[in-house]
Amino acid sequence: MSIYSQDSTASRKFSFFGYPFAYYTPETRFAVGAGGIATFYLGKDIILRPSKVTLSGYYTSNKQYSISFVPQFYFYKNKYFFSMDVKYEFIVDKFYGVGSDTPEIPNPEYSANNFYVTVEFRLPFTSRDDLKLLFDYKNFRLADKKSNPYLLNDYADFTKAKTLGLGFLWAWDTRNSIFFPTDGHYSKLLTEFYFKEIGSDYDFNKIEFDIRNYFPLYEINTIGFQIYGKLARGNPPFYELPALGGQYLMRGYYQGRFRDNNYFAAQVEYRRYVWKRIGFVLFFGMGNVAHKFNEMRIRDMKYSYGFGMRYQFNVIEKVNLRADFGFGKNTSGIYFGIEEVF
Repeated sequence: MSIYSQDSTASRKFSFFGYPFAYYTPETRFAVGAGGIATFYLGKDIILRPSKVTLSGYYTSNKQYSISFVPQFYFYKNKYFFSMDVKYEFIVDKFYGVGSDTPEIPNPEYSANNFYVTVEFRLPFTSRDDLKLLFDYKNFRLADKKSNPYLLNDYADFTKAKTLGLGFLWAWDTRNSIFFPTDGHYSKLLTEFYFKEIGSDYDFNKIEFDIRNYFPLYEINTIGFQIYGKLARGNPPFYELPALGGQYLMRGYYQGRFRDNNYFAAQVEYRRYVWKRIGFVLFFGMGNVAHKFNEMRIRDMKYSYGFGMRYQFNVIEKVNLRADFGFGKNTSGIYFGIEEVF
């Protein structure tokens, strides 16, 4: 549904759109939810981007749930930007220990309550709009260790933790579409520092980089490449360690099946529409975790491959519904969602 204000400029009216959604991943299983997004302008500058406020929530078949509130505001010719992501969730996750060769265990599950807030703020100290200041807060509470042997032994005294961090995010984006890019480049560098002096229970820092390139082939074909890395230094809690797997990288592996201080992965994806709004993708990836970054070896890399189907439900913005089938070594996963994985 849509609600509009009485504004003389049609394209700059207040609007609200509500929507239901559903998806599936091995981590959440089947999920249903609903959300709403309000868009508006905080000024009359012609170049000013629209601000928005998003509210959403979901419930899954394994009794997880999440509620999130995300406002994003643009001010004064886009020179100032403020964004906040507030979320409360109950998760059912798995922990297999730390390392690149942790074995399968019969009882890896645990449950936890999370509350976190992430704030981004851009000041006009550069001529580009790609450098932002960050504030990150997370409150993690174990609800049930269940029969997880690592949480009952190695982390026997661990029940809750809070982390507070400060950092910056730099991004460079030349993609021709944020929903279905067929040409251009995207790069991101994020670094955050967590200190006990500002209230964090742990001292550590994180560095994350994400590099993507897209190449069009004969109009209806696209090749996409992605290189990703995440490094943790100091003494992070186990749930903050970089985690391999999930619906975006190394599809086919449960997200967090392997965790350690350093995570590196790369993937390539071939995309094509074959008939009207129907398309498909083929993908291949490789990655691994290691305690030290110089311990990464090509011969030790884990591999991910698979295929997916696409249906373009929004032709103007090129937004796809997706279904991916990913495979790894002695593992597989099915993923349903909206938009491309990268």
